[in-house]
Amino acid sequence: MNKDNPTEQYRTMLENLPQQPENLQQLEAIAENGNAEVMYILGWCYFKGEYLEKDLDKSMYWLQKAKNEGHKQAEELLVYCQFMQLMNR
Repeated sequence: MNKDNPTEQYRTMLENLPQQPENLQQLEAIAENGNAEVMYILGWCYFKGEYLEKDLDKSMYWLQKAKNEGHKQAEELLVYCQFMQLMNR
């Protein structure tokens, strides 16, 4: 793990979830404290079902928060999630 690259550290925390489930609470706390990149990462993982169980509602929650912080990629993925939600109705 590269200690100088926070994004890599967050992804490593996700990869280690099976062995360290407490990592999810830590990541959520980091996101709730305003880290838009972690908000986006959580939104992406919930969207893809990667490291976390697939959950469109949780994905949209985190992506909306990241968008509100100005995260452009989150905004783009959120639009796609909203489209998917409409298609599944």
